[in-house]
Amino acid sequence: MENSEWMGKIIGIASLLLFVVANAYYPARLIANQYRPWSMDVALLFKRYSDIHMWLNVIAFMLMALQAYITNDSKIFLYASILVTVWLTVAGLLKRSRRFSRDTRKQMRLLHTQQTIFVVWLVLLLWGIL
Repeated sequence: MENSEWMGKIIGIASLLLFVVANAYYPARLIANQYRPWSMDVALLFKRYSDIHMWLNVIAFMLMALQAYITNDSKIFLYASILVTVWLTVAGLLKRSRRFSRDTRKQMRLLHTQQTIFVVWLVLLLWGIL
């Protein structure tokens, strides 16, 4: 196995693991919403996890872009998944920005949290890998 191929696989696996840990936020929040009202500790945990979710996704995206550059894989589905990842990352960052009005952030939230886009992203990744 070539050195860049080996490095690309390690970076790709690290990126995938970071995406999984970062996005476990959503199922955890859905489950916790069944047991509202939350204690102050649970509310604080989700506030902190929201910050962790954002930064782990940004780091995972950077690793994903680095892995695509290193491996120079020319599968169209992987490039499409990178574009969807860019969209989700930028929308997530803009959603947290305080420079926009509340209505604009609400619209970005709708754009960012669409489960359909997440499913499309997963399908593109799977087709690109297989």
